[in-house]
Amino acid sequence: METLLQKQAIEISKNKSFSWDKMEPLYRSLILIFGIIIILIAIKNDILLNWEFNKMGKVESFFFRYLLFMSGLIFIGSIIFRTFLWFKYRPYNIDKVKSWPTAVVVVPAYNEGETVYKTICSIAKCNYPKNKLKIITIDDGSTDNTYFFLDKAKKKFPNIVQIIKFKKNKGKRRALYEAYKQSKSSFMITVDSDTYLKSNSIKEILTPLILNNKIGATTGRIRIWNQNANIFTKMLNANFAMAFDFSRAVQSTFTSVFCLSGAFSAYRVSILKNVIEDWINQKFLKKPCTYGEDRSLTNQVLRTGSGTFYQRSAVSFTIVPESLPKILKMFTRWTRSNIRESIIFSKFMFNSKRKGNRILPFIDFSSTISLIIFHFFWFYYFILSGFVGGNLIIRILAYSTLFSFFFMLYYLRIEGKKDVPYMLVFSIFTTIFSILIYTVAGFTLTTKKWSNR
Repeated sequence: METLLQKQAIEISKNKSFSWDKMEPLYRSLILIFGIIIILIAIKNDILLNWEFNKMGKVESFFFRYLLFMSGLIFIGSIIFRTFLWFKYRPYNIDKVKSWPTAVVVVPAYNEGETVYKTICSIAKCNYPKNKLKIITIDDGSTDNTYFFLDKAKKKFPNIVQIIKFKKNKGKRRALYEAYKQSKSSFMITVDSDTYLKSNSIKEILTPLILNNKIGATTGRIRIWNQNANIFTKMLNANFAMAFDFSRAVQSTFTSVFCLSGAFSAYRVSILKNVIEDWINQKFLKKPCTYGEDRSLTNQVLRTGSGTFYQRSAVSFTIVPESLPKILKMFTRWTRSNIRESIIFSKFMFNSKRKGNRILPFIDFSSTISLIIFHFFWFYYFILSGFVGGNLIIRILAYSTLFSFFFMLYYLRIEGKKDVPYMLVFSIFTTIFSILIYTVAGFTLTTKKWSNR
């Protein structure tokens, strides 16, 4: 597997522009310099902490100062809460597993071409017992040469690979459902068609399920394979590090990871048997759900009272969009499912079937939702009230910079120091686009456009 990844790295490196390859270290320095300059300007002009409440009446001023205080209190409290749990997190130890069960890996593919062949090769070459490994690939009505490469993989690994072919595109959810029906294993692993596994990843992702029968599903750590393409992929790499090795690690301490990534997750089939029909027939606002199948299936597992867990040592690499429009499209799709499934999760948050801690998931979930609501309020209030101006823009950029410098400490522990400045890029990206993304997603919850397949 490492050889395959090295070859992929060479291919990606060849596709990188000369200017980015040579100038990237300078860009990192310029990003940090920009952040420092913004903070110094804010301090010099006394606009970092001096909010313009003097333009309001006394009652209005008191109300908004109170809201600002509450926003800060929830933010600081949630950081302390999550940091404490983050340090408690530990992945399950693979060395404690005495024997490995049969496992099915499902790979849906739609117009992926040669990429899916490389994905299947990475799975087949994992150090999992070959007599206990099955790969079910689904050609989801592709119109390119995807089936050719699936057939090529089957010829190379005839005893491992099985192909399901749809005559027309049915969507990733339907592809996973069909693979489930043909699976005869106790565990089902989902892998995206543009994702590559490290050699021990299958063993690692199954370890929590084998050692703890209260866990119904697990997810691995998703890293970005084309992270060196440009500033956007570097930014996404910082985001993924925090989303997986911070947020999901925190949620694992109370076995309630809210989203098991579709790129690489594993499920106990005995749990899926109880929820799969509800999942495949899911409707929201009376319309069939086509996107967010991973978050939806996570909710179904949590609803049964089973735990969900993030296994840090189960590492995979995935390809992400490299242009801003495609990144915005990706985040909008994710946000739609986040809104929809958050509403659904809130209805069974205190599930009586859950034997584990129900208070910690509530604290984590409610603090996140509260901060999003406050963010919405402040964003649109300042725009609609006419407070937007040079001082406000500098203040917002300064706060984004301060927050990113703080989160850099977490990133240092997760990834090391090399790409730390890109936390600032992601912080500014979130400040500019997050509320707009939530707004668009909120008004298009039932759309089929921009779905996964």
